[in-house]
Amino acid sequence: MNVESLLLGAVALENGRPRRVATDAMERWAADTVQAARVPAGIRLGFTGDAQALEIDVETSSPLALATPLANPDDQGEFTLYVDGERRGSFAVDADTRTTVRIPLPPRVEDARVEIHLPEMYEPRIHNIRAIGGSLRPLPRSTRWVAYGDSITQGWTSSDPGVAWTARAARATGFDLVNLGFAGAARGELPVAAHLAATVADVITIAWGTNCWAQIEMDAPYIRELMRLFLRIVRAGHPETPILVISPVLRPAAEHSRNGSGATLSDLRGAIEGAVGAFRRDNADAHLHMLGGRELIAIEQLDADGIHPDDAGHALIGTAVAAELTRIVG
Repeated sequence: MNVESLLLGAVALENGRPRRVATDAMERWAADTVQAARVPAGIRLGFTGDAQALEIDVETSSPLALATPLANPDDQGEFTLYVDGERRGSFAVDADTRTTVRIPLPPRVEDARVEIHLPEMYEPRIHNIRAIGGSLRPLPRSTRWVAYGDSITQGWTSSDPGVAWTARAARATGFDLVNLGFAGAARGELPVAAHLAATVADVITIAWGTNCWAQIEMDAPYIRELMRLFLRIVRAGHPETPILVISPVLRPAAEHSRNGSGATLSDLRGAIEGAVGAFRRDNADAHLHMLGGRELIAIEQLDADGIHPDDAGHALIGTAVAAELTRIVG
C-alpha cells in the first residue's frame, strides 16, 4: 500500500522517514529547533475501511538525542491507535530494529476515522503497510491547519501524542494538522516565520513566548517588535489565511518574577497580545485573531514541573482552540 497516501501531518517523506519539516528547509534554523523538528510529533496514519488489522513494516532509529529530551520516553516508543477519537490501544516497538508491527483494528462502522500516531522516541522509517482481512481508504483531505509553537504545542508532557491539545483540537474540528511545535525552542525565530510563509496552510496558529522568559530572556518592547516582524513575514505568504495567536498559558513561577531583562511572563504576554492587536488595527487585518492563554488552564491542570499542562490541561486548551478555529474558519 502507498505509505504516503495514508500519512497525515507530514510534509515530506525522506528515504521512508516521515518529516514534519523537510531537512533542506531548515538551513538557517537554530540548532535546537532543528533537533526538536526530528521528533515526528503529530505525524500519523489515517484511514477508513473494513480491514481487521494493519501491518506496518517499520525500521526504528536509536532513541532521539535531543536538546530537550522527551518528557515521557517510556510512553513514546509505541504506535497509538485512535478510532473516532477514542484511544483503542498502544503497540510498542524497540529501538534500532526492523520489524513488523501488527495492529488489530476493532469492529467499527466502515467510515469510522482511524488514526495511528507514530512513536515519537524514534525517527521511524516505514517500508510498507498492509491491510489484513479487508481494505483501507485514505482519509479525504480537509482544512490544513499548521500549528507553530513550543513544547506545549508539540505535546511534550502529554501521556501520548493523541491527547496533546493540538491532536484533540484536530479531531474536534476534522482539520488536517501539521504540528510545528518544537520543544525547548519556538522563540519567534524569523527563519521559522519565513518557513510558515512558504508552507501551504488553510489556517495557522502561533503559540510562542514562554521560552522567551527564561531561555532567551527578552523584555516586553523586544518581544512586541519581534511578534510584529513575525506576523509581517507570515502575512507576506498568507495574505488572507486565518491566523490565531495564542499567548502563553499560566506559568506560576514566572508570572510575577523578573528575568534577566527585567520582564515577567505577564509583561511578555501583555506585549504579545498588544502586538497582535496593533498589527490587526494598523493593517486592517480582519483575518488575524487573538486567544489569551492566561485563563485557559488553572494551576491544577499543570504538570509537576509547573510549566506544561497535564492531560487535563491539554484537554481544556484543545477544546478552547477548537472552538476558536471553528469560528474563524467558518
